[in-house]
Parts: sequence; structure tokens; C-alpha cells
Amino acid sequence: MSSPLSVAADAALAPVRAALLAAAQADGADVLQKAESQRRELLEQARRTAEDLVAEARATGEAAAKATVAVRLAQGRRDARRSALSAQRELYDELRRRCRAAASALARTPEYERLRRQLIDTAREQLGPDAVIEESPDGGIVASAGSELVNLSLPALADRALDRSGPEVAGLWTP
Repeated sequence: MSSPLSVAADAALAPVRAALLAAAQADGADVLQKAESQRRELLEQARRTAEDLVAEARATGEAAAKATVAVRLAQGRRDARRSALSAQRELYDELRRRCRAAASALARTPEYERLRRQLIDTAREQLGPDAVIEESPDGGIVASAGSELVNLSLPALADRALDRSGPEVAGLWTP
């Protein structure tokens, strides 16, 4: 253990102690000031990083949402087109059925015999005078000569007439 200092030595060391204490306080204040500055800088850096992350997440979310909307819109257009085409097909099939039924109904009219003779004349013009003529169960005739066949049945004539009227029929579903 060391011996206690004399009062004179203690008084002589007082300015050294005061200088050391002042230096320690100054160093402490400097350390605190630097720590506060680093804290503010770190907080600002963290705020900027957070803002960047939020902006990046927002941009990513918006891009993903736009892509999802585009996919859903395209699928919606495809579904709508498919529905429209299906409805058109049903209407066209119904039109064809009604045209064939109306054509077959001609076989039950007084004018049918004249029409039947015209069909036979047409078949003989196409196949020759030796053409074999058969009555179609739905009205009209079917004629053959060798390997050639002419279908002049009333439903077949209705089908051909409907096929030739394509642009007019397409106009039924064009606004």
C-alpha cells in the first residue's frame, strides 16, 4: 500500500487532476457527440433503406398486379369469344335445321311434283339420260350414273343454299 500524499503534493496534483478530469469530460462529450452523430446517420440511412424497400415493393406489387390484370383480361376476352362462337354455332345449327325442315316440307305442297320433275331433268343433264333416279325420303331425288352421284334431296339443296349465303348468315351476328 502506498503512503498518503502530503497536503503540498496533493495541492500540486490538483491542477493535473483537474486537467485529467476536464480532458476526460471533453473526451466523453466528444464520444457522446460522435455517437449521437452516428445514431442520426444510421437512422437516416435506415429511413432511406426503408423508403427504397417500400418503393421497390410497391413497384413490384404494381407490376405483378398489372400482369395479373392483363392475364385476367386476356382470359376474359378468350372466354367471351368462346361463348360468342358457341352461341353462333348453336344459332347456325338451328338455322340449318329449320332450313332443312322447311325444304323437306316442300314435298307436301301442290308445287312439289313440278319441282321434282325439274330436279330429275337437272340430274339427267348432269349425269346423262341413263341416270338412275331414286326418291329421297326427305323429298327430292338422288341420281347416280356409274360412280357419279348427284344428291338433289331437298335437305341437301337447303344445305347448299345456306352454305352459299355465308356472308348474309354471318351478318346475323355482326352488329
